[in-house]
Amino acid sequence: MVAGQTLMTQFTWLSGRPSLDLCNTVSADEDLLQTPQDVSKWLATAGFAAPENPCMQDVERVRALRNALRGALVNHDPAEVAAVVSDWLTAAPGHLAIDASNLKASFCPDANSCECMFVPTLLDAVEIAREEIDRVRVCAAETCSMIYLDSSRNGSRRWCSMERCGARAKAHAYYERKRGRGD
Repeated sequence: MVAGQTLMTQFTWLSGRPSLDLCNTVSADEDLLQTPQDVSKWLATAGFAAPENPCMQDVERVRALRNALRGALVNHDPAEVAAVVSDWLTAAPGHLAIDASNLKASFCPDANSCECMFVPTLLDAVEIAREEIDRVRVCAAETCSMIYLDSSRNGSRRWCSMERCGARAKAHAYYERKRGRGD
């Protein structure tokens, strides 16, 4: 572990997008999805129903899903996002319904399985891939691997959040400038 770096001890909700927040459950130092309870807790905290009786096989599948989805989003590869999501959907019994008020599709699960409970998160990933995949970024801080959606007007955001990494990076740069001038 790098000096001054802290391990993730809880889920981080930076992006406002469940697919990106799922991708942020892993860093170089820690994987927050270790047990079936972790998967259920992530879903519940994200505002989704938890699956009935998740098992270690579910954890392994969700971690593989997350890793594949993260790679596709970071590499700005909408075709790969589609392939990852399509593969997952083959195991999720249910159907799509269209909300008449906003014409958005939502998934209606036929089972309370892990596969079904992650479908809304994956539909979010498809929306990002369709509309703004070129704005998915990895935090520029050396000790952070969070991904986020750059919503700045000119697409120049560098950090996952100003509070988490931006302020620290700016303070460090200021210190280095002052030290270099001998102030």
